[in-house]
Amino acid sequence: MELEKLSALFEQMTLEDKFGQMTQTTGEHFLEMPNKEELVETGPSMEDLGFNAENIYQIGSVLGVSSTAVINEIQRTYLKKSRLKIPLLFMHDAIHGYRTTFPIPLALASSFDRELVKDVAEAVAEEMRATGLHVNFSPMVDLSRDPRWGRVMEGFGEDSFLAGELGKSMIEGYQGSENGEILNDHVVACLKHFVAYGAPEAGKDYASVDMSEKEFYGFYARPYEIALSANPRFVMASFNSLNGEPVTASRYLMNDLLREKFGFDGLNISDWGAVGELKNHGVADSDKEAGDLAMSAGIDIEMLSNTFLTYGSKILEEKPELLEQIDLAVWKILCLKNELGLFEQPFASEESEKTVVRQEKFIQLARKSALESTVLLKNNQNILPVNRKDNLILIGPFAKTQDLLGNWACKGKETETISFEQGFKNQNCPIKAYETLDEVPDKELKYATQVIITIGEASNWSGEGHSSSDLEIADDQKELIRSLKGMGKKIIAIGLSGRPLALQSVIADLDALLWTWYLGNEMGNAVAQLVLGIERPAGRLPMSFPRVSAQVPIRYNELRSGRPANESTYSSRYQDIEIGPLFPFGFGLQYDEFSIDDVSLSKFEINQDDVIEIHVRISNHSQYDSKFTLNLFFEDPIARIVRPVRELLDFVKLDLKAKHSEDYSFKFTLADLSYADNKGTKVIENGPIHFYINDLSKARISCNVKLK
Repeated sequence: MELEKLSALFEQMTLEDKFGQMTQTTGEHFLEMPNKEELVETGPSMEDLGFNAENIYQIGSVLGVSSTAVINEIQRTYLKKSRLKIPLLFMHDAIHGYRTTFPIPLALASSFDRELVKDVAEAVAEEMRATGLHVNFSPMVDLSRDPRWGRVMEGFGEDSFLAGELGKSMIEGYQGSENGEILNDHVVACLKHFVAYGAPEAGKDYASVDMSEKEFYGFYARPYEIALSANPRFVMASFNSLNGEPVTASRYLMNDLLREKFGFDGLNISDWGAVGELKNHGVADSDKEAGDLAMSAGIDIEMLSNTFLTYGSKILEEKPELLEQIDLAVWKILCLKNELGLFEQPFASEESEKTVVRQEKFIQLARKSALESTVLLKNNQNILPVNRKDNLILIGPFAKTQDLLGNWACKGKETETISFEQGFKNQNCPIKAYETLDEVPDKELKYATQVIITIGEASNWSGEGHSSSDLEIADDQKELIRSLKGMGKKIIAIGLSGRPLALQSVIADLDALLWTWYLGNEMGNAVAQLVLGIERPAGRLPMSFPRVSAQVPIRYNELRSGRPANESTYSSRYQDIEIGPLFPFGFGLQYDEFSIDDVSLSKFEINQDDVIEIHVRISNHSQYDSKFTLNLFFEDPIARIVRPVRELLDFVKLDLKAKHSEDYSFKFTLADLSYADNKGTKVIENGPIHFYINDLSKARISCNVKLK
């Protein structure tokens, strides 16, 4: 639609029309016979939500609908009864795939591969757009150091730089550009949850967050700041309160920080029911006051509550100064719908859905991403990879199941998911699978050369609302390990979960451990290829694994202590466990031998204007082509305030041919070495900087900062 016509349409809008565009609900209200398989329903009736036969046809967007046929039916019904005929926007949570399911984001973070994450996001966008969806509530870049929180599976782990960079890649993949333009066959990205949602008290979902400005600006706000450089068109406000102020009602966070400091110019949307929940927070005593607080804070679209449409006119009577903000929000909504071409073509093509969804290229990408998202944590005497001719047995609760997608799987189907058993069969490996040890015939067990077991947590044990106090694997899994160990068997474990688990009680009895998270539809094929050596594991941990549950929260970049952990009684440690995590951030073994050599620095004294290069040579000494991750860390040993022991500065995933070496140079500036002080101000100081590559225990090279 031409801009003049769009402007004329805007001029026809009443206040109720505008507040309707700022309101979002689910789709069943527009259907005579709702198809529950294709809808996420609200639960409350249309009347309970404050809608009626007229204002329901003023709303601007719908969430949770997931097929072309139902989307078109809703759009057709809506446009038939809507006065202004402004098409609906359709939004969904395709966190790690729409129909083709990819690894959960925490698993993708194990790849340390920006381009892979971008490719996955593009594939998700293509399937979504072909189905008639326009906005994806993803990526989630909430920094989390506490695996008790169920939603760690949706994010990229414990490092703010890694989370921000991969979030940025995902936004670019969804939208198809780096400048915020939405290309054909792509969708609008919604960055979430702003802000600090990943640090709830005791790891309990929706709990309050309380932290210093140094911690907030130095770590928890940083992933959003980085990801916002990719220009997502939506940002979702978080459920939580921060330092006593609910984010949904915070003018400071949603406007002063997000818009003015971080430069966001898109649309703010509340999370599900969060505006009404301001009453539960105790900052509003009515729906009207809740709507007033959210609107005044800068929320542009209210999800799954109806305070704007119900009370917006009354709020404006009391605060007429909000009209300019409301007009701007509505104009942005109309412009986005126009950019997506909805005024000319509001309906999706059912033929496109049939030809695009579950394309072979998406399935192949799902397998590739699954391979790169797997982390080898233990491999005694190089027991992996195994020989397919050996007598192998596969045992455990996940050996035969297709329930391997993890939470938030959108329209992913278990029937299209490859089980571990089937994955080995697809590689012509004559393995037999059993769920329990009791099912295994004595003769088979006697002659088994290796036993592969599956351990971890079921897919419905992580995700939103699934916080856990106990991070240990189940007792029956421990008993399986003890029994096999007592028989003298070599045990290869395949671990799957949506969070790091506490494995100290079993790790000594395992000869090998391959951690797979939830890898999507191609999980069984990918794991079989890795176990058999057809492919080579190259993932690294994006979150530290604690030894025991009580050790969390835990992170690799902890602040220095005046009495750092050591064997002394009077040091910063627990007296009843070993120092440090069981497996730290960035840890990951490989089948093949690599070396890092010829580390050099372009300048040993750096100032404000310099671009610094650290050069390394990485060599693959094996006879196999493989991938290798380089993580560059730095240490600022002397500063005015306490600094982390290590920090991630950059990372890269390299493809290395067999018996081949490759040179690589990291580039950075002095600003990349800055930190947030106690007032949240970025600071750069004179003094030494030490650099580490992969190994956090030994500095490879150092320089000196000298400001002019």
